[in-house]
Amino acid sequence: MKQLIFFIVLLFAVLLNTKIAPSLGFEKVSTAAFLPLILYLGYKWLTQKIHFDKEAIFVIVLALIMFILKWAVGQDYLKEALMLMIFPMIASICFENLSKNECKLLFRVIVVFYIANCGLSIVEWALNYNFFADPEWAERNQSNDFFRSTAFIGHPLSNAQVVAVFMTFIAAYNFKSKSFQILLFFLGYASFFCFNVRGATLVVSVLVVPYFIWKINRTTRKDRKWIIKFSVICLLAGLIYTVTQTSFGGRLMNMEIMDSSSQSRLNVFQFYNHYQSNDELLWGNSYLYEYMMEKLGAGGVENGVITMLLDYGIIITIPMLFLLFLFQFRKLSVYPNFEKWLLLAVFFIIGTMNPNLARPIQWIMWIFAYYAFRPKTLHPQIRQLRIINQKSKI
Repeated sequence: MKQLIFFIVLLFAVLLNTKIAPSLGFEKVSTAAFLPLILYLGYKWLTQKIHFDKEAIFVIVLALIMFILKWAVGQDYLKEALMLMIFPMIASICFENLSKNECKLLFRVIVVFYIANCGLSIVEWALNYNFFADPEWAERNQSNDFFRSTAFIGHPLSNAQVVAVFMTFIAAYNFKSKSFQILLFFLGYASFFCFNVRGATLVVSVLVVPYFIWKINRTTRKDRKWIIKFSVICLLAGLIYTVTQTSFGGRLMNMEIMDSSSQSRLNVFQFYNHYQSNDELLWGNSYLYEYMMEKLGAGGVENGVITMLLDYGIIITIPMLFLLFLFQFRKLSVYPNFEKWLLLAVFFIIGTMNPNLARPIQWIMWIFAYYAFRPKTLHPQIRQLRIINQKSKI
């Protein structure tokens, strides 16, 4: 019964953070997605000892300070405080205290979601139809010369970062079945071409693919290495052919050194020239994103850090980014140094190539991916024993 309840909690938290419900006519459900999770955490708090990470608490405190400061200058940022900082931290606190069976269930739900999301992108590309796209993006997609899938997240750029982060965690995870691991990894890689994204594809190709191939070769039994190598060669050959000889590669094969998309990513650094007052620079405002788009003549502010500066101002953005980075850095300390920095690099490089870093969905999905694929040696009960042992030594 407890497993069933947790399964329902996960479905709410994962699916209601996608564009499925809005596409079916149910608006403003993102906040409701976390209510079952909060209730589940409250139940655990009453029935067992809960461990609260100080990094998560610091982020929640900053969110409350941010809301108060914004309210003091006449801005309502309650939803932003909840979605960007408070809810992801609540999810982290809840997942930090899961049992072994709950961890397994989380892993299975996230893997199924990942497969379904990547699979849907391929289906959309084959049918040339978006099922759950943002209305604004769907309208733009119809006027494009090439089709771009949107899958469950509703936007190709948002989807690309989510898939890239999941792929990096999958590459670092020790799967029992290497064939299944390879399938998951290259399923995500294939979805990049359906999303028609160059930045995420290049980042993963340069940083993650070489590491993944090296790790698979190193961790596979000698008598089976030839199967792994043959599979990887076939998959790579198929992807290379698809990219170079079909329309599947989309803009990745665009040979222009500086097209309009690349130019907009450079022009965005001129944003400071368009501020109308020091208050906008210090405190930010929700209208500044649209205003800067107009001034820059672009379809979006193609930089996650600058988007956060526009929304929250310098006073809030600097401590916010620092604490969120510190939170991820501390969580990833369970990984070897190379894998830790690889996971951070993929998230922040892609996140700063577009507005994604300022979008709550990226931080939410990072939490799901981290706890689903976290090394098994960090099972909560083992971690608690380590903490007790460290305290006893002190």
